[in-house]
Amino acid sequence: MSTATLFVRKASGLVRSWSVFDAFIYATFSINLITLGLFIFSYAWWFQGNLATGVIIGAIFTVFEVIVYASLISAMPRAGGDYVWQSRILNRGIGFVLTVTGWWFILWLWTPLYGQILSYEVYTPLFGLAGLRDAALWFSTQNGQFVSYISVCVIVFIYIGVGMRWYARIQKFCFWGGLVGLVIALLLLFFGNNQTFIANFNAFAPKFGAAAGDTYNATLAAGAAAQKTAGSAAGNLWPLAIPVSLALVPLLTFFNLWPNWGSTLYGEVRGASDYKRNFWGMAAAIIVTNVVALIVFAAIAKTIGWDFYNKANAAFWNYTFGTTTTAPPLPIWPYPGLFAAFMVPSPALQFIIVLLLSLFWFGWSGTLFLSSTRVIFAAAIDRMLPEWVSRIEPRTKTPINALLLMVIPSVVVSYLYAYNIFKFQTLALDATVVIAITFFGSTIAATIMPWRSKDVFDGSPIAKYKVPTWLGWIVMLLYAVFAVYLIVISFQYAGAILSALGGLSADPLTWFVVVVLAILTVFNAGLLIWIAFYVGRKVFAGGQMPLITLAGLVFLAFLDWLLVLWFWDPTSVSALPAVGTYGIGWSNVSSMVFMFFMYILALVIYFGFSSYRRRQGIDVDKIYKEIPVE
Repeated sequence: MSTATLFVRKASGLVRSWSVFDAFIYATFSINLITLGLFIFSYAWWFQGNLATGVIIGAIFTVFEVIVYASLISAMPRAGGDYVWQSRILNRGIGFVLTVTGWWFILWLWTPLYGQILSYEVYTPLFGLAGLRDAALWFSTQNGQFVSYISVCVIVFIYIGVGMRWYARIQKFCFWGGLVGLVIALLLLFFGNNQTFIANFNAFAPKFGAAAGDTYNATLAAGAAAQKTAGSAAGNLWPLAIPVSLALVPLLTFFNLWPNWGSTLYGEVRGASDYKRNFWGMAAAIIVTNVVALIVFAAIAKTIGWDFYNKANAAFWNYTFGTTTTAPPLPIWPYPGLFAAFMVPSPALQFIIVLLLSLFWFGWSGTLFLSSTRVIFAAAIDRMLPEWVSRIEPRTKTPINALLLMVIPSVVVSYLYAYNIFKFQTLALDATVVIAITFFGSTIAATIMPWRSKDVFDGSPIAKYKVPTWLGWIVMLLYAVFAVYLIVISFQYAGAILSALGGLSADPLTWFVVVVLAILTVFNAGLLIWIAFYVGRKVFAGGQMPLITLAGLVFLAFLDWLLVLWFWDPTSVSALPAVGTYGIGWSNVSSMVFMFFMYILALVIYFGFSSYRRRQGIDVDKIYKEIPVE
């Protein structure tokens, strides 16, 4: 059977319509400071660490992620990214299950998160500033939130449906317009003062449902009460407080883990085989975004007040999550962009500032489905999904049916989330965990690629990037030591939680979740040991360690640490009802069951289509021995 007939067709039908600069903008929007950043920062109101320190630590490790992905892209620049690399380097089943779950199913859950931010940063502030208070507040209701989620589906469907060329133009417009809004907001905060902000805040807060009066101090009091209930409060911006700030890092990955979000699109990026261009396209996004994040923190602290910012978040989220029945004095999400606009007395100018900042959302929103459609498309090209899924709209070169497989289920999930059916609102951070697991698979593939796929590696531009022998030995030893540390703490956490459950009346489902996690913990220990043995044997046999392997070992250890903390969440050991620090691990049964269900669904599709293709006489295994067509 020829290579041409192994795949659905001789060529993918996609075109390389993006430049590396387009990919840089996409990466910058993917770790969007104004949308994802400010949203997840607002959750940090009860973490005692330093938010700036958490951002810096996360950024350092993300640079190694960039090396890993820039290398994989350069070696195999194909639509589908993670799916192609994992299925060709590791195993077709692993590649399919991890990437279909991480890039297809879990992105349905991202839809209400994009919609929530649309409501908080666009609809509510703009309607309020326009004098439509009731409309602004309506978007905080369940019906209003659902409308926001559906808005996302419509907007993103149009964005992606018009094709990569037009989306690149939309991105550029939103990027430059959003930067103008951000510069204006920062200037207002740096050249303003706290006294002016307090006066203007109290004057404009009633436009958003606050009672007339001293809303600023009332918010401080409500936030202090919320922090007292939580038994914790946010740290200051100084000192760095590195040890206590480590707990913030797993939270902040919701914002800064995504410079590689466009990796599935590099089959449509010109010059994708150039490692240095790939690296700097993503690394620049990380560096610029995190530096600006530190500047934003300084601006907030100077004029809005760091204590007020955290207490406003505490008052809002404490009420939103039902910890208290007392509504916050300011009944909307504390949006720093809106607060910056309050520094000017003109409602018209305030509206323009917030409108400019909203371009960060509109430029970012296309990332919701765009990357995912290429994974679905790549799986269909490999005949692991129906042929009609790979259909390309001839005018826009868009995989239109793959797009529909994102949009339609997202509407269903949006409904479940808006009305909190099956506790869907507690699943928000699952959106990060499942994709991190997908990245974990690609990082393993990258780490062993020089030996597992030697021909591909040796023939790629990244083969020349190697580190000195002594550095390879040091990194290998550090990885081994940290792997032992991860194994020890994960077993300690598992033992402590199993012991705690034995003294509590835990329900059978909780026991099931914990037992499954315990089994996965044993598997993870074996995996860490195997990687140490596999790579260590190659490194200590002589020769230089490939750069992709060095970066893979570092980022793999980081991801494994994140997963241990997310799943075992040791702060929730003392009491069964607690949801712990992150609320997505063993103590949140709904979260764990949702993730289990998605992986099982992916397994069913995988085995179902493998069997179906074999009955058709198609050698599926042979397909995966070839690099996908372009």
